[in-house]
Amino acid sequence: MKPIQLILMLCLLLLAGCAHPISKGLRHQVDPALSFHQLLLSPDTHVGKKVVLGGIIVETRNLKNVTEIEVVEKELDCFGYPEFGDESRGRFVFRKPGYLEAAIYTKGRMVTGGGTLVATQSGKIGEVEYEFPVIAVEELKLWDAPAPGYGYPRYGPYGARWGPYPYNPFYFNRIYGPWYYPYFW
Repeated sequence: MKPIQLILMLCLLLLAGCAHPISKGLRHQVDPALSFHQLLLSPDTHVGKKVVLGGIIVETRNLKNVTEIEVVEKELDCFGYPEFGDESRGRFVFRKPGYLEAAIYTKGRMVTGGGTLVATQSGKIGEVEYEFPVIAVEELKLWDAPAPGYGYPRYGPYGARWGPYPYNPFYFNRIYGPWYYPYFW
């Protein structure tokens, strides 16, 4: 194999690793001007529109012929991964026909899905009444759970640790490459 062919194959593999989990066809049907905040304010006016949403699973409920996944919304990055942090604009429900194992789609896992807004569903968060937008999900991506000690970066400015958390000293090298804080290892 020629060196140029090897380099091209490696580039293609790298690009495939950064692919969005929701198909391009579905993403092109989504209205980019429609925000989750607008969806919460007037869900009835947006019924039938395609959306791509993601966040953290709160609960998975298996009903007779459908599975409902209640999700705390998180903004998605350019690769479709829910962003870290404490910001959220609300909750929604992914509804998927069939059975999804609740022991796999557990509380705290990250999920991204694309589908059609079909309705709202009344429910409660604690003692508060809440109207959940319901998305009939067509494509669903459950993200890998982080291994213990590999969670969020727990480093402050200049590599100082923020607390007595378990950590992997090679976390930043694994994510950002060996040029990130190389002088602290």
